[in-house]
Amino acid sequence: MACSYVFSDDKSFLQDLDFMLEQSDQCPSLLKYQSCSIQLQKQQSDTKSNVSCADLVDLERGGCILQTKIGPIQYGMPPETIKDCLNLGMEVPTFYIIPTKRFDKRLGISTAEFEFPAYYNFFCKKKQITLICTPDTEKAIRTVFQETLLGPIDHPDLALDFYHKFPKSAYPDFHKERSVFSRNPSNLDEKLTIDHLLKFCLFDENNTATINEGDITIKIIKDSNQFKILENGIYQKSIQDTFTFPSQYYEYIVTKPDDYRAESMKNIKSKRDAAKEQCPTPLLVKQLPEMTVEEKVENWVIGNKYQRGGEKKLSVVLWDQMGGHVESGSAIFQLDIDENKSFTPPDFGVTILGCSHGFDPKGSTSGYIFWINGRGIMVDPPPFASYHMKQMGIPSILICAVIISHCHADHDAGTFHKILDDTRVEIITTRTIMNSFLRKYSAMSNIDIDSLRRLFIFRPAIIGIPLNIYGAYFNFFYAMHTIPSLGFSVKLENKSIYFSSDTFFDPEQLLVYKNQGILSQKRYEHLAFIEFKEDLILHEAGVPPIHTAQSVLGKLPNNIKNRLYLVHTAQKDLKKELGLKIAKTGIENTMILIPSNTNKHLTTIRRLDLLSTIDIFEHLTLKNVRWLLDSVTAEEYFPGQDIIKEGTSGDRFYIIESGLARVYSKQKGQEFERYYQVGDYFGESAVLSNEGKRGATVEAVTNLKVLILEKHDFWFIFGDGLGGQGPIIQKMKQLTAARRSKAVHCLFKNSILSELTPSQKTQLEMIMREHEIEKGTVLWKVGEKPEFAFIIKRGTFAFYDSPEQDLEELDSGAYVGELKAMIENTAISTSIRATRKATIFKIAKKDLISFANKHPGIYMILIDTKYLE
Repeated sequence: MACSYVFSDDKSFLQDLDFMLEQSDQCPSLLKYQSCSIQLQKQQSDTKSNVSCADLVDLERGGCILQTKIGPIQYGMPPETIKDCLNLGMEVPTFYIIPTKRFDKRLGISTAEFEFPAYYNFFCKKKQITLICTPDTEKAIRTVFQETLLGPIDHPDLALDFYHKFPKSAYPDFHKERSVFSRNPSNLDEKLTIDHLLKFCLFDENNTATINEGDITIKIIKDSNQFKILENGIYQKSIQDTFTFPSQYYEYIVTKPDDYRAESMKNIKSKRDAAKEQCPTPLLVKQLPEMTVEEKVENWVIGNKYQRGGEKKLSVVLWDQMGGHVESGSAIFQLDIDENKSFTPPDFGVTILGCSHGFDPKGSTSGYIFWINGRGIMVDPPPFASYHMKQMGIPSILICAVIISHCHADHDAGTFHKILDDTRVEIITTRTIMNSFLRKYSAMSNIDIDSLRRLFIFRPAIIGIPLNIYGAYFNFFYAMHTIPSLGFSVKLENKSIYFSSDTFFDPEQLLVYKNQGILSQKRYEHLAFIEFKEDLILHEAGVPPIHTAQSVLGKLPNNIKNRLYLVHTAQKDLKKELGLKIAKTGIENTMILIPSNTNKHLTTIRRLDLLSTIDIFEHLTLKNVRWLLDSVTAEEYFPGQDIIKEGTSGDRFYIIESGLARVYSKQKGQEFERYYQVGDYFGESAVLSNEGKRGATVEAVTNLKVLILEKHDFWFIFGDGLGGQGPIIQKMKQLTAARRSKAVHCLFKNSILSELTPSQKTQLEMIMREHEIEKGTVLWKVGEKPEFAFIIKRGTFAFYDSPEQDLEELDSGAYVGELKAMIENTAISTSIRATRKATIFKIAKKDLISFANKHPGIYMILIDTKYLE
């Protein structure tokens, strides 16, 4: 549920919400909430503890709650924060302190996600929430809520959203359609406004915010990096103004396949063992087998995990050709698949990342990966979706695009997390929704719109004509919702999937809206007469009237309901008696219409897609690409099998096409361990060197498929016939030099650079050049134009004649540089010199700008920093 809710019977509505939220006795009735003294019933505890005023309660998703006599006051508002309170059996607060940093640029996640606390309190409890913040933050929040609660003020580019032959009479009138939903539920004759849901308590010139409730006065004083809370003049508590998300989202040791440490093997093993005890390594995604001729059918496959005899397997059940589920015991065939096989995406299918809504304390908000010819398009990424995908073993390189259906928090909160995850990603939506998205996140993050645009590639969705995206044809359409909402159907070969987006689908009521002049005849026909011919239908069924009622979908014919799965729906709300079902979440429940590698003719295209995502190949000419595709061969390895061994001769260059590999060295003093995934490459040092000795062992962790270039082909293709002076060869030589200089060891000593992916570390190594620096050498002064940044290998440096001069000396692993000054070609604001004889790795201005522009997450970190330790 999002935005607004119109109802006529207040009591019955509240009772409906009671039923919707009642997961267990851990979530008390809304009718029984109290405001100051509460009881916490923790999920894994049988004891009850009274929480008194002045107690701080840390929340699972981040932030904390202070109990006061006027009710709980919460610091920080991460996405889905109300679910923490509901799961703890706590009252959802009505007072919120907004962190000074409203947006975590490192993760791309808001720390001031006020939408659902506002919706919950207003529509469920008939209360406003009070946001405690600065005047500038109030202005930003009003901008955000304009986009999400009320929708864009105007739609100047609406015609650009449609194919030029699409009838204008079928365009949506968003203002009229929004008028159906955006009414004050307490007075349906009154338009809903931001001030119906929000109140603001602002910090004054003395950095004090004051709340008066009867005879109780709460003062919140912003002092340095903390908020001091006083109740009737008596000090209660201080809350640090440093919001942090759970630590696993910033760093994870073992479960991250691309993680490795420049430590001894012994230390690596001890860390791994300790981490496994606390957080077992998630299962890698399963690879569904290819079907034989006898096993082929015309419909699709669903995978479900089960356990038998203590051994985990993946059960695959085919559906019949009529779209009906095969009853137990009468399946066309069933296969048991080894749990340890690595993930190979299907040619066509969908993985449900989350299937519930923002008010369900036990379910994740909706999000999806549509698999098309082996590549993934995320739709409405849930918060931290990229993190959870990595935990499931899905490499970032497999996700090539994101579709934003609309700008409600339960649909776009994870988008920037994905944008900042690795390399620039395509964002697919209409111009109308994109403009709204940019206005919202610019206000939320305090980053100007032009800077946000540079972080991704915008691919406009055009309504009224099929768009070929990665080999599948998308037909987009505007659904009916409180704000512009984009649905689509997608077809590959002879299979198709329908995605409704958030929508109000009720043909009878839509006819009423048409007769009232809210919908044009053409718009009504597009909304009401949906054929549902697709093989798989994903239809939302949230809380009406801004969502589709299950009772409406329950009236559909059985041959449609057999192909229909509900999304945006809590499991406990399912009306099974209507013959409906909810889509299952998780990679093991991926719904597959066309299994992987069914069309052998697509192998070359898939390989071209893979190679196009690898950094060193980005400037290949078409002729080079043709030579490359002609020359590569493929080999497969089983878990535990060595691809290359340290110290042996080598004359091959490898690229991982699928699976996971472990790269390690046991050479004394140079021990290391890395994990490589799809798109990572190795073996370049041996093919560049005349000696051709392997510097590490590479072992298959899962079933592994690699593409191979022989040494002579490598030199022919990348040397460009110029005796080895081609740009790729030069990059490879620089990489080899950097690795001999142990550049990567410096990266591991840096708190931020150590968390880069192997591919990002490799690209950074390629632009790091070693230099010796004498003691006392000044690298730059205030007012000069920056020409380089650097990373310290050994020695120490200190700032001087600048505000940073009081900092301690910087030593090995520290990064120093001003990317912003480089990009804007402005003067540098620091002076720095060597305080001891030192060795550094210089990164030239041009190279650093290029590297940062390719990696939005790195750009966001470096653009506002002068040093990183």
